[in-house]
Order: sequence, then C-alpha cells, then structure tokens
Amino acid sequence: MDPLTGQLLEQLETYGPWLLFVLTFLETCFLWGLVVPAGVAISVGTVLALAGTLDLPQVVGAALAGGALGDSTGYWVGRATGERVLAGRGPWARAVRRHQDDLGRFFGRRPFYSVSVARLVSFVRTVMPMAAGMTGIRYPRFLAYELLGLTGCVTLYVAIGILAQESWQVATQLVGLGGAVAFAITGAFLWMAFRRHHRHRRGGRGEAP
Repeated sequence: MDPLTGQLLEQLETYGPWLLFVLTFLETCFLWGLVVPAGVAISVGTVLALAGTLDLPQVVGAALAGGALGDSTGYWVGRATGERVLAGRGPWARAVRRHQDDLGRFFGRRPFYSVSVARLVSFVRTVMPMAAGMTGIRYPRFLAYELLGLTGCVTLYVAIGILAQESWQVATQLVGLGGAVAFAITGAFLWMAFRRHHRHRRGGRGEAP
C-alpha cells in the first residue's frame, strides 16, 4: 500500500462521505485540485461501501454534491478573475488572450465537449470550470452540461469501485486505467470538435465577399 492510498483509506473509514464531499469540492474549485485525489477517493469509498463500512448512497451523494459545488465555485472564480488574467503580462495571460475568441466560441457552441466530456479527465476538469467562467458562457447553460458530465464522472469512479470486487488495491489500479481511457476518449472528442470548428471557420471565410 502506498502512503497516500493508505492515509486516504484510513481517513475515509474515519470521516466517510464528509471527506469525499471536501475532496470533490476542492478538486475543481481552484488550481490546487490538480493534486487532490478525488477520483481515487470515490472508488475507494465505493469499495468500503460494498464492504459495509460506508453507505453507498451517501458516498454517491457526497461526490455529486461536492463536485457540483466545486465546479460552480470554479466557474465564478474564473468569471471574477478573468479580466485580471487578461490584463496580465505573464505567459498564462498571453495564452488566454491569444485563444480567447476560439475558447469562447468552443464553450458556447460545443458545451457537450468542452464541459460534459472534459469533466471526465482529472486535470482537465480541474481547470475547465475556471476556463468556462473566463469565456463568458452563461451559468445556467454551463451548469446543465456540468451536471451531465459530473454524473458521468461519478458513475465512472463508482463503477471502478464495483469492478474492483471489494479490493481497494484493485480499485486504485483501475482508477489509473480508467483515467487513461477517459483521457483518450476525451482527447478524441475534443480533437474532432476542434476540427469541425476550424472547418466551419474556413468555410465561413471562403464565403465572405
């Protein structure tokens, strides 16, 4: 057992769904979510629920509630800090300014890819809510697609816990495999969406007088 998983297992047994709520909230509310093991926690929590230590509906409910609140917080952080980021001089600010129009169109026209599908991959879902807030996509539209992606994300990690057959060791291995598969699928979806987006832009320019 690696130290992180061992500590996570021990803390989940002690604090249960409350810890899951906090982890899933922290994962997407700000950039520190890049190091928050929320996906592993959901799968290990599912394993503990199957073993009778935790309650499965509470595990699922805590993951959904924490994820929804974290995504919404990240969105509003992006909305509040967007102007300051765009006015900055660092490499992140220059990159955002360079692709601001493309990102705005992508989030506005392809929310299923940019929000729902992107929610499946750990490091992508950490920055996605803030990026969405910066692009100006309306919150009700963001929330609808975010909840769809969040449901799929939690379902994925709960399924990994169920497939682990009540073994947290297998669960942590499957999380890595599941994350790789989700990354590949999401990358393919986003690549196809960007290709369609650029084809439409080239077509529009060709028809312009």
